[in-house]
Amino acid sequence: MYYGDERGLEGFRDPYNRATFPWDGGDLDCTTIYRNAIAVRKTLPVLLNGSFEPFAAGEDVFGFWRKEDGECVCVLVNGSLEHARTVKVPMVKSRVDDVISGRAPKVEHGQADVFLWPLGSAVLYFHETPLLEKSLERGMGVLAHITSLPNGMRPGTLGEPARRFVDWLAECGQTYWQVLPVNPTDEYGSPYAGLSAFAGNVSLLGDDPETVLARSVSLGDESGYVCFCRDNAEWLTPYALFQSIKDLYDGAPWQSWPEKYRTYSVTLAKDPKVAPGFEKHRRLQFEFDREWRELRAYANERGIRIIGDMPMYVSVDSSDVWAERDIFDLDAKGHARRQAGAPADQFSPEGQLWGNPTYRWDILRKQGYDWWLRRLERAFDIYDYVRLDHFIGFSSYYSIEAGKSARDGRYSFGPAGDLFKAAYDKFGPLPLIAEDLGVVTPAVRALISLTGVPGMDVVQFFDGDPSEKYEPKPGTIVYTGTHDNQTLVGWCTSRYNPDDPEALADEIAARTLGTKNDVAIMPLQDVLRLDDTARMNVPGVAKGNWTWQANADDVRDATEHLIGLALDSSRFRS
Repeated sequence: MYYGDERGLEGFRDPYNRATFPWDGGDLDCTTIYRNAIAVRKTLPVLLNGSFEPFAAGEDVFGFWRKEDGECVCVLVNGSLEHARTVKVPMVKSRVDDVISGRAPKVEHGQADVFLWPLGSAVLYFHETPLLEKSLERGMGVLAHITSLPNGMRPGTLGEPARRFVDWLAECGQTYWQVLPVNPTDEYGSPYAGLSAFAGNVSLLGDDPETVLARSVSLGDESGYVCFCRDNAEWLTPYALFQSIKDLYDGAPWQSWPEKYRTYSVTLAKDPKVAPGFEKHRRLQFEFDREWRELRAYANERGIRIIGDMPMYVSVDSSDVWAERDIFDLDAKGHARRQAGAPADQFSPEGQLWGNPTYRWDILRKQGYDWWLRRLERAFDIYDYVRLDHFIGFSSYYSIEAGKSARDGRYSFGPAGDLFKAAYDKFGPLPLIAEDLGVVTPAVRALISLTGVPGMDVVQFFDGDPSEKYEPKPGTIVYTGTHDNQTLVGWCTSRYNPDDPEALADEIAARTLGTKNDVAIMPLQDVLRLDDTARMNVPGVAKGNWTWQANADDVRDATEHLIGLALDSSRFRS
C-alpha cells in the first residue's frame, strides 16, 4: 500500500502532496474496504502463509488459491465493469462458505457455482465439518431470564419458580431454555455490565441472602464448602474480597478506596475489617453454586438444556478489573482509558458508549489467553451451551477514548481464531453460539466459518418481507426476537400496522419455526403474544430495563399455543 491509498487519496511522487496525516478528507468507504481485507487475512492464517496458486476463469475473472496444512481458500474477483459471471470451482473439502456474501455457494457434481456481480468478489473458505464446535440437537426453546419467571410479588428465582418453568417447558416439548447472564448486575440491573465475570447473582437465590447465609453458616466448614472454595479460588478469592471491601465503603467504586485496598492481594483476607465479609461472600457464592447446579440437574433430567449468556465486557468497577488490571485498558488510577461501545447506526444515530474498559489483547495473547480460558471453563461448567454476546468484538472491537463521544471511536483487531483454537485445545468441541448481529463484516463471517460456531438469525432483521417468506442463513440458530429488540407483536404493529398484529405475529413465528435450521428460539414474550410494553431492554437506554416479569396465568394459558407451534414445526420433543 502506498501512503494514502487506504483513503482513496491521489498525489504525485511526493507523498506530502496528499496533505498532512491524519487526513480529514478522502473516501472512508475505501478505508473500510482496505480494513476489511486486512481483517480477513488476520482471521484466516492460510492467507498469510499458504502456497499461492493464481489462475484465470475466462477473460474477466481472476483468482488464486492459498493452501496450507489442510486449510484452503480460493479468492475470486470479477474484473468486468458490465457483466456478471458465474464460476465453477472444484470442491476440495466437504463444505464451502463465501465469507463475502455470507452464503454458501450451490454445490453440484463436486463443484461450487459462484456468482459474481460486475467488480464482485468472493473469498471461499473450504473446510470439513465439524470444526471447533459442539453441535446442538434439533429442537426449539424459550428465551426467558430467571427474574422474568412468575413468582408472586417477587422476581423469579432459582427455586420453585424456575422448577415450575422447567416443568412447563418439558410439558410443551421444548429442548432448550435460554437465560440472560446470571452474574451480579450493575446499579441499573443490567446483567451485561456485571461486577464479576465468574460469580453468581445471589439475588436469584430462592431465599433472601440473610436466610441463605444463616443456613450456610449453620453447616460449618462441611467438605462441599471447603472443596468449592479450593476449586474456585482463582475467581472466588478476589470476588469475595472485592465485595467485602465494597461493603465497608457503602458500595463506592474501588478506584476511590483507601490506597491499601486499591491493589488486590490474598493477604487482605487476614485484615480484621475485611475477613468477616470475605467469609460471608464466599458462603453466598457457594449457596448460589449449589442451587444453580440443582436447577440444571433438574432441567437436564427432563430433557431441557440450558443456554447461558456471556457478556463480552465487565464493569470497570468489578472484581476482575480490580484484581487483574493488566489485561484491561486502564489509566494510572484504574479508570477506563478506552471504553467499549458501538458506532452510530440506524438504531443509535449518536453511537453507543457502554463505559466498560476494553481488553489488552496483546497482554492476553502473551498470557495464552489464561483469563478468558478460565472464564470459558466456568461457563462450560454451569451451562450446557453458551451464547457469546457481541461476538463481533472477537474479530474487531470498537473503542472510545475516555472523555470523547461514541462518534469519535475507532476499531481495533481482536484475537480472532487464536482464542478459540486455544479453547478447543483445552476443552475439545466448544458448546458455543455466536451473537453475530449488527454490522457483520467478511472477517466476522470468516471467524464463524473458521470455528464452526453457529451464529444467530433473527426474523426481524431478515433482508426481505418475512410476512411472505423467511430464509435464514444455513447453520444459524433462528430467533423470533432477542432480549434487545421489540417483541414480535410490537414489531408487526410498527412495521405493518395490521388489523390483527397477534395473528400476523403467529404467522411469522410459525414460518420461523418451520425453517430447516436445527434450533429455533422464541422469547417468552413472543410465546405469550405480548406487545412492546413487555420489552426486556432498549439498547442505549440505562434506566427502565430488565424488569419485565411474566404473569403465571398467561404462561399456563399459552401451553396449548406453544405445544401447537412445536408440533406443527416438527420440533416437539416427546
